[in-house]
Amino acid sequence: MNIEEIESKYKYQFPDIFKKLWSDGMLDWMGGRNTPFGGNESWAKTVYPAIRENPPLLLHTGGFDFQMLTPEEILDFKFDELWDIDKHEFIPFAKTSEGSIYAFYPNIETGGESAIVCVWDEMNETEVLSKNFEDFIFRKMLEAVYDVDKEELSGDYKKEDFTGYRTDILNDLKSVIPYLKEDYIELLTDIYNRENVIESLISYSLIAKDELGHAIQNYLEFEELDSVFEHEVD
Repeated sequence: MNIEEIESKYKYQFPDIFKKLWSDGMLDWMGGRNTPFGGNESWAKTVYPAIRENPPLLLHTGGFDFQMLTPEEILDFKFDELWDIDKHEFIPFAKTSEGSIYAFYPNIETGGESAIVCVWDEMNETEVLSKNFEDFIFRKMLEAVYDVDKEELSGDYKKEDFTGYRTDILNDLKSVIPYLKEDYIELLTDIYNRENVIESLISYSLIAKDELGHAIQNYLEFEELDSVFEHEVD
């Protein structure tokens, strides 16, 4: 499938960074596979080991419940019947394990680019996360090293714990370097390589809450940032 099919369906032009990531295979979490799993196969056993060291976008830094949609899932996405899609234009590209949807939101534009929103599952709330897709990536990668849940880490990394996680997020950073602004890469590189790990009883962090808030405000601020609106029909 080519990206033009999706653009045609939604009558929407994706930004250049999204198209470049698409053409480079950076939005493909299936490693090029488009056939069903058989026998003892699974994504974790069959696909993940092949893409782990050179990961596609946000493979580890998107969050433990973040997953990019496949081209087919984007093209054939079924909007909830309660969503007011006549008033609100959503172009989905990722989801959470609980069913929340990340989407481009052309109703809000800054510099000719669409905002990125999260449409919360089973709630009449949509949150504005960034003014464009590049800022969304940067924000996700900042938040990936704040308040990282120890229980979730232990499930994925066993005894490697935060050390194993850091290895994976550094691989994410390496793979995204060609696509982000230089100052975004510089800040992420500094934070991801910090020796001092902030540890609490339940989490690890490489960035303090105040510093995270300052970075978001300093780099990503725009009028609608973090605002919330209702998206269901009246």
